[in-house]
Amino acid sequence: MKCVINRRAQFSASHRYWLPELSDAENQQRFGACSQAPGHGHNYELFVSMAGDLDEYGMVLNLSDVKPVIQEQVTRQLDFSCLNDAWPEFEATLPTTENVARVIWQRLAPYLPLVRIQLFENPELWADYTGDDMEAYLTIRTHFSAAHRLANPKLSFEENSAIYGKCARPHGHGHNYH
Repeated sequence: MKCVINRRAQFSASHRYWLPELSDAENQQRFGACSQAPGHGHNYELFVSMAGDLDEYGMVLNLSDVKPVIQEQVTRQLDFSCLNDAWPEFEATLPTTENVARVIWQRLAPYLPLVRIQLFENPELWADYTGDDMEAYLTIRTHFSAAHRLANPKLSFEENSAIYGKCARPHGHGHNYH
């Protein structure tokens, strides 16, 4: 049975969503404020997940050996950079969160037994990449509030309250969802 370990890293970088084959107006229409020069920045949070068997010391990998690989292959190159110019992979494609996660995988895969790259652009937006060619998963966290009521119309308020508690109140009650 394999064990998965994670190493966290951070870097700050800027990027701009801009396609040279589109006009200024088309870039603005497609990418909104993200198309404006000189771009905008993020404090990225990177999680590198690796799997393997436990060795005789109870380790998948010595994390002291993993940190310099991530620094050399990723964070030193991207920290305080403009992602559009940092790596040749972004000359022909946009440095979206999901694309950056994919390229980080490609850069680390020769050195580490990767199972997942998770890259947070911010706490509400992140990408997961598991090495499946161009298949990445982008997640956007949202928030909304709503009220609901749980009650069986055939039962009295007292009976509904005994079953559903505060959810049986005539006007329901609210929740905050993430």
